[in-house]
Amino acid sequence: MQPLATLALGAALLASAAPAPAQTTFRLGLRGGLNRALATTDPASNRSNLPASEAQNDKSALLAWQAGVAFEACFGKVALQPALVFSQKGNKFHNTSYAGGVAGYTSQETTGTTRTNWLELPLNVVYTLHGDHGLQVFAGPYVAVAVGGRQTGTSVAYLGPAAFTVPVYFDDRVAYGPGTANRRLDAGVNFGVGYRLGPLQVQLGYGLGLRNLYQAPELLISPGTTNYNYSRRFGDEVAYHRVAQLTGTYFFNL
Repeated sequence: MQPLATLALGAALLASAAPAPAQTTFRLGLRGGLNRALATTDPASNRSNLPASEAQNDKSALLAWQAGVAFEACFGKVALQPALVFSQKGNKFHNTSYAGGVAGYTSQETTGTTRTNWLELPLNVVYTLHGDHGLQVFAGPYVAVAVGGRQTGTSVAYLGPAAFTVPVYFDDRVAYGPGTANRRLDAGVNFGVGYRLGPLQVQLGYGLGLRNLYQAPELLISPGTTNYNYSRRFGDEVAYHRVAQLTGTYFFNL
């Protein structure tokens, strides 16, 4: 009987010393942050047909914002964090075109900003070094739907050798769907690093869009004009979101 009692006592001690399984916790959070947004452009948008014509389409990043809510299901050091955020993206652009002939030349220069608004659903898997605090790494897919936007800027036409037209200022609503140059749905992946301290989480991430946002219509009108730009190979152009994101989330226990 004594060996059996000793064995039972040892088993009880081992059971009490074994780590308990991680408890699942659920939290709801408020998220806000800053975007450095850009939409890439395929080199096909730049074309040279010297000496008759050429076109150049350059884009640069802009600063925008995001805000929304996040949900967390935490399993120890690993958490699943879906969110629903309103995220503004887009880019700055500078387009120039040139066409020459016997009688002279014509050129057009357009400078402006495109800001597009998206409802985005990211689904990140987050690993936190010490569970409720410490360094983080995260990654996961996202899907998004466009809910509007505006394109603003200035367009100027030049008639060689010395004449130019009055600048045309435009402030247009960004349209989506058939007959436009924009697709309404986007999808891609997010990844990055962060830091967690109790209910507060700060993350630096990068959004890599995998869906071409551009669709060439049968006839694309240049902003602020009524002229079709024949030097542009619109059908060959592509654009993908590239967004650096700095976000903060504060979680509340459920």
